[in-house]
Amino acid sequence: MVRKVKPIKEATREDSQALMAVTRNEKTVVELRGHKLKIGWMHPATADWISALMTKDGDDNKVLAKSAALIRLNGFWKSHLFYWCVWRWYYYIRQYTSVELTPLFEVAQKKTVSQAAPAYLNATILLTALSTTKKQMTKAEAERILREPPTDSGGKSPRSTASTRGRSGSSASPSAE
Repeated sequence: MVRKVKPIKEATREDSQALMAVTRNEKTVVELRGHKLKIGWMHPATADWISALMTKDGDDNKVLAKSAALIRLNGFWKSHLFYWCVWRWYYYIRQYTSVELTPLFEVAQKKTVSQAAPAYLNATILLTALSTTKKQMTKAEAERILREPPTDSGGKSPRSTASTRGRSGSSASPSAE
């Protein structure tokens, strides 16, 4: 079965700009009824506040407006000073629907730092070190390797030539070296 290999395409200008925006931590622009909002990386406190809001409040439309206000403000001082005004503006005056707020929530979700990823990677690294299926050298093997010179004058390692002789069926044993 032959696999078809796709040719590698050169990155377009838009791809390059998207990469640079990610590396520079630039804000993403979201449009709500003609108003452009810039959304940066979400602060962990903002995500916690939204989580508490979702568990505490009962009215779904009010939760959407409050969450949108927190995402837009996204900071300690801005949230504490203007939150009460912005969520009411969104809920009572602008009356945004869930369909209109969906792009804002999608961008906010992408801009949230996942706290599970570093913990998962750390756990994987620690478990790999504990693995018993990895080949580990015995003390005798480690001492023998440390005593041997790294290479001889021909550029071949005596270690590799000795192990090859032992495998090819010759009567020389590793202890006879």
